[in-house]
Amino acid sequence: MLNMTVRPGRGLALVTVVAVLTVACGTTSNSTTGGSGASGGAADIAVAPANFDLAVGPPSRFLVGLFTGEKDNIGYGTLHLTFTYNGADGNASEPGPSADATFLVLPDSATRTPPEGPAKLDVEDGRGVYTATVGFDKPGIWQVAINTDIAGMGHRAATGSFQVLDHHQLPAVGDAAIASDNYTLTTPAIPPAAIDSRAGNTDNGAVPDADLHQTTIKQAVAEHRPAVVVFSTPVYCLSQFCGPVTDMVDRLARTYGKKADFIHIEIWKDYTNQKLNPTATEWIDKDGEGREPWVYVIGADGKIAARYDNVVTQSELEAALQRL
Repeated sequence: MLNMTVRPGRGLALVTVVAVLTVACGTTSNSTTGGSGASGGAADIAVAPANFDLAVGPPSRFLVGLFTGEKDNIGYGTLHLTFTYNGADGNASEPGPSADATFLVLPDSATRTPPEGPAKLDVEDGRGVYTATVGFDKPGIWQVAINTDIAGMGHRAATGSFQVLDHHQLPAVGDAAIASDNYTLTTPAIPPAAIDSRAGNTDNGAVPDADLHQTTIKQAVAEHRPAVVVFSTPVYCLSQFCGPVTDMVDRLARTYGKKADFIHIEIWKDYTNQKLNPTATEWIDKDGEGREPWVYVIGADGKIAARYDNVVTQSELEAALQRL
């Protein structure tokens, strides 16, 4: 179970799946138990759809977190997901697609050999969400169901609801990248913490990931340079996913720096006074419902080649970079 400090104020809605088991599009709707070793009640298992911006379209990355009633992460192994369309008002019930989901581990969160899973995770096993490739053909309320054996808990079945929009609210694959003039280390009169919130925690106040603050999205697009852009607030992120994801992108910058520009966008220009960085507002804050972390991959043609919300692994980003 995560040890979290929820900070006051929310100019940007930073709630993520691990923080409160309620994420961008969905919440747990119900849970049942059964089978050998089954115990507990309606809150025994929670299914939390974890995407930030789902819309009608071709198959894409679907994320779902699975938790015990005590909010311990369940992970590893494979989950079979079945989907039902509940209509615009949630009152319909039409069978939808199904898919197998595998576990995505938050970078650097696992410190020992993980269980075979699905299993309740200790801190040393890491944190993460399950992912599958799924397409949705109608906007409205959808439901995802799991029906699986969980090590030490027996058989469990549960559902979670989420919303699918008729179009993406945030920049999506194939869209032209927004040519933002984001803050860099050479931007005049910008405090270091507005470039990376961790700067306020360093001994000398320096930005800790300088490689990620050398250029702007505007420059990369103008020079036809591919770019990897991570939107995150490592200090103020409620899920505590942002720091590990940003660190992983920083490591990739050292390996793939000749192939692409790597850019970090801090969410807060001034957290105390709840002022957002303009580039974060342009990209991920729509109608006050922005969530993070996000990682975008921009091609040399200036179009978005890939995007990843919530949890992204090094292997996913390396595969995207190899496709550029």
